[in-house]
Order: sequence, then C-alpha cells, then structure tokens
Amino acid sequence: MFLYSCSMPKIVVLKDPLSAEEHNNLGVAYEKKGILDLAEKEYNKAIRKKPDWDIPYFNLGNIYYKKGNLKKALQFYKKAVELNPDNTDALNNMAYVYYLLKDYNKAYYYIKKALSKKLKSEYLQTMKEIEEKIYESD
Repeated sequence: MFLYSCSMPKIVVLKDPLSAEEHNNLGVAYEKKGILDLAEKEYNKAIRKKPDWDIPYFNLGNIYYKKGNLKKALQFYKKAVELNPDNTDALNNMAYVYYLLKDYNKAYYYIKKALSKKLKSEYLQTMKEIEEKIYESD
C-alpha cells in the first residue's frame, strides 16, 4: 500500500490525431467565423505537419492580410508560390498586396504571371486596378 501511494503518476503524452489537411480545414472554419487567431494557430499546425504544402502558407497570408499586416501577408504568399509556382490565387494576392504597397511594377509582374496560368475574373479585376494606377502615374 505504501509503495502504491508514493509512486509517481504516469505522464500520458497524446499525439496530435489531426492531419495537416484537417488542421487546415479547421483553420478555414475559424477564419470563416472571423476567429483569426485560432485560424492562424491551425494553419501553423498544418505547416508543422506538412511543411512542403503551399495551401496553409497561402491561408496564413490571407490571415495577415485581414489583420492589416501586408508585409507579413506577402511573406506567406511568396512561400506558397515558392512551394507551388502554379498557385495562381497566391500570385493574384501577391499582386494585390504589391498594389496596396504602391509597388505597381511588381504588382503588374505577378498579376501577369497569374493570368498567364489561369484566366479568372478576380485576376482580371486585379489587373484592371493595377493598370489604372500605372496609367495614372504616366
């Protein structure tokens, strides 16, 4: 009895049961509800589980964009494109962030790159806004 009552309790360490995809999906759900801090945590968990997957980096870019941290958003969009050069949504978002930062040459470069891979109305709208600023400054 004495030995039992003085023994150390066993520590149980649980492994995270969720996959990178499940963490990312949970992050998307939090983001849709406007719970950006929890979404950010889930995207980071997805990255830790699958660091070569572009989608959680793209999603983190969107979180930082929504938080108003454009330079950090840009950093994550760039990482998404580095991992997947065909991530046209990340290219479009990079172009728009550069547009907001008034770097119209880089904005134009990235939107042209996105449009060369995929034609989407959102990308055409980004192109239109960038071109208007470029022509204004001429």
